Amino acid sequence: MLRPLVPRDARELLDVIAASRAELGAYMNWPREMVSIEHARRFVALGRDGWLAERTARFGMFERASGALVGSVEIEGIDTRRRQAELGYWVRTDHAGLGVATEAARSALLYAFQTLALHKVRADVAVGNHSSARVLEKLGFMLEGTLREDRLIGGTFCDHWRHGLLSREFNERYGLPEAAST
Repeated sequence: MLRPLVPRDARELLDVIAASRAELGAYMNWPREMVSIEHARRFVALGRDGWLAERTARFGMFERASGALVGSVEIEGIDTRRRQAELGYWVRTDHAGLGVATEAARSALLYAFQTLALHKVRADVAVGNHSSARVLEKLGFMLEGTLREDRLIGGTFCDHWRHGLLSREFNERYGLPEAAST
């Protein structure tokens, strides 16, 4: 189940990140930096502020049965002029490999292409993060290239694989009509 993160989610968010910090921090900086409740509250607030500014659509992934937070997915850097954005997601370590990220990312892409009428969504994955790259592959993303020494992670500049997915490719894959152009 997806829903926007709200302030009361901050404590659980911090606990989930703490339990998965080593795995998530291998590919991203922000899990290394989220070490206090204030950091978790800021993460939630940035998602809300981005939503209000129409730049970001960030959703928490919650287990249907228990309601427990298991990750988040977002469409960020929404550029309505170019009709593009970037997909990002993470899943707590003990839920990795269960299809949670794929299901959540598909829902976020449905929102991006059908509601926001975006033309393209890109996603960057640290070279070596094969699990995340597999999520994108299952969704129909195409590998577009490698961004050399693209981001500083843990003190080292790391290469990233750039993936892209066009609206028509997503809609064809899932048998959906093309969204109206704005």
